[in-house]
Amino acid sequence: MISSITIKNFMAHSELSLKDIPSINVIIGKNDTGKTGLLKLLYATVKSLEVYSLKSKQSDVVFKKELSDKLHDTFMPRKNGLGDLVQKGSKEKLDVNITIVGNNGKYKQPIYFSFGDRTEKSITTCIEHVEPLTNSSINALFVPAKEVLTAFTDIRNIRENFYGVGFDDTYLDLIKALSLETTKGRVATELSQVNKSLEDLFEGKIEQTGQKDQPFVFKKGNQQFAMQQTAEGIKKIGILTTLITNRQLGKGTILFMDEPETALHPDAVRQMVEMLVAMSKAGVQIFLASHSYFVIKQLANCAKRDDLNVCCWNLKREIGKPVSNSFHDLIDGVLPSNSIIDEALKMYDEEINIDLK
Repeated sequence: MISSITIKNFMAHSELSLKDIPSINVIIGKNDTGKTGLLKLLYATVKSLEVYSLKSKQSDVVFKKELSDKLHDTFMPRKNGLGDLVQKGSKEKLDVNITIVGNNGKYKQPIYFSFGDRTEKSITTCIEHVEPLTNSSINALFVPAKEVLTAFTDIRNIRENFYGVGFDDTYLDLIKALSLETTKGRVATELSQVNKSLEDLFEGKIEQTGQKDQPFVFKKGNQQFAMQQTAEGIKKIGILTTLITNRQLGKGTILFMDEPETALHPDAVRQMVEMLVAMSKAGVQIFLASHSYFVIKQLANCAKRDDLNVCCWNLKREIGKPVSNSFHDLIDGVLPSNSIIDEALKMYDEEINIDLK
């Protein structure tokens, strides 16, 4: 798990610091408050540790290079390289401290790096010694807002053959994880129940075909449907059920999701939140960015019902100023004042004013 973070001068953020990070975290805020950027920064850091740990027996592997490459290929900066990630107008360098714990608390690795606005692809300052996590699994998964199953083959071809801009490493890494075949073995009880509940919800499931040109189908009873014929919401959740069945999502996974509610009916959103809560109980740490009242309200309900720590990262931005942040534990079921609720109240006030005319 990511246990603590301190980030300075990153994109729209002057400073963001949080300790004792729980298993479930939801980031809310208006557009252009840097929600996706935060997800990508955390993802790239954890993914670098994962890749470094897998390569650790190779004599020439260097963590700083793995991190530099992953940050570059995750953000795909066009003009000034990694320097584009440094807060505009800041005279200070981007500065990141992230602590990752694993192996039941026996493993604790602080990761520190820093670079300025003229950095192109190689990070200038980075922690020298990084202990690979070998006694326990760690893996990072990023599920972007755009659904990937329909364009699965195209994403792979564009990235692997042309290094095309538009599909960054969050897409490429995800389709690599999805392409792994289902293996035999026992899935954690909580995760197995998640899959069954979702199959019941959609009366079917996403299955691998083993075919290169059409790797996935939606199976409903005796019928099979191509991804182009399958509802967007089913495909969005089908990504998670596929990752569970092929053992890519489980204990030790840090899961990042950008606007997971996209294309889902509120009923399915509530089911998805219940699924995320079950995942957290199976050892998955979750970071998600959302614009949905249904997401944050259901998370608050689950937190109160299950006596569960759920951290709401509330981002706000005034014109011409950096993003401010506050953090709220939803364990009491109370939502903090936020822009999503504010807009709902404005709509209600508008309705009242119309009726009074």
